[in-house]
Amino acid sequence: MSLRTYNACHRAVSSQHGSPPNSFLDQLIDAINPLPDEVFAENDRNDIYSVMQSALGPWTGLRHRKAAMCEVLRVQAAFESDWNWNEGVDTTNHQSMTHLEGQETGAFQVSADSMRFDASLPACVDRLAHQHDVLTFINAMKSNHALAVEYCARLLRLNTTWCGTIDDHSQVVAHVRRDAVAEFQTFMQPNPAPVAALSTPSAVVAAAPAGGATGDTDRIENLIHLGSNVVTLDSAQKRAAADLLAYDGEEYPQDGCAITLSLLLNDAGIGVPLIYQAIKLGQHLRDTRKWQVIPLGQQQAGDVGSTCGTTANHGNDHIYLVVKNLNDDEMLIADNQSTQPHFRYASGQGGKTPTKFFLRAT
Repeated sequence: MSLRTYNACHRAVSSQHGSPPNSFLDQLIDAINPLPDEVFAENDRNDIYSVMQSALGPWTGLRHRKAAMCEVLRVQAAFESDWNWNEGVDTTNHQSMTHLEGQETGAFQVSADSMRFDASLPACVDRLAHQHDVLTFINAMKSNHALAVEYCARLLRLNTTWCGTIDDHSQVVAHVRRDAVAEFQTFMQPNPAPVAALSTPSAVVAAAPAGGATGDTDRIENLIHLGSNVVTLDSAQKRAAADLLAYDGEEYPQDGCAITLSLLLNDAGIGVPLIYQAIKLGQHLRDTRKWQVIPLGQQQAGDVGSTCGTTANHGNDHIYLVVKNLNDDEMLIADNQSTQPHFRYASGQGGKTPTKFFLRAT
């Protein structure tokens, strides 16, 4: 369930292309927000902002330009794939079918040969997919949504003629909406919290020595941000799945709550070891990092909920992050059990194990 309410952004793009899924809009915003200003700043090229000047300009500042990029990508993905992240090659294009480097891939239907436009493009793929050979490119543009958004945004700042649906002004240019741009602006962050390790291998931040941890409270806002956003939660879950498989051969999401939360904590700058048991992660936060035990009903966003008792109880032990508190029982949480934040009751309503306590950084 989305944490945002969409109106203009959710309207049908055209009579042939309906409304984008909320999950697509969430991931689009979450990927655009953390990008550096250079992706949106003015340049001297005939780029996407030049093409969209009459439809969406004049540009009033960086936030406006970021929102316009969101709208372009919203509409482009409609015409190219109907917002399908896993869209494959255009089988009607003979050039694509006979040349692997020219094969369209992903929601925005980019191809590997576009990397020739500028060194920043293969560098982007290297940073988020670790290498930029053709097969890695094709697969990563489908599976790594943050990469797909950033790559296409960077590519559109260099050249737009590669994209037929933008080059033909009767398609994307004719269907972008100023009211959608205005709505996107309300979701744009002027100085967003950094999004850590969207697609990098798991890195363990050294845990603080016994006796207490400093600065954890200062990092809770970033932790909530990471747990609330579909892109960053998805990244943590994918890395958790790989770590869990390597650790004991287990298939995620089974028993993946502690490793998922360990990665989210590390991404937020709260250094914990990679811990695979819910009871042990709770003990580490309480005893090593000196987080305070909070009773039921007093939880708030940023707290960690635990169903664990004094001894391990496999199948019932669970640990999760509260990203939004709705009342003294109902919460919106992030864990391994859903690809996006979802509802849970501290009381266990709905067939879940009741939460025994919460932990809070102090």
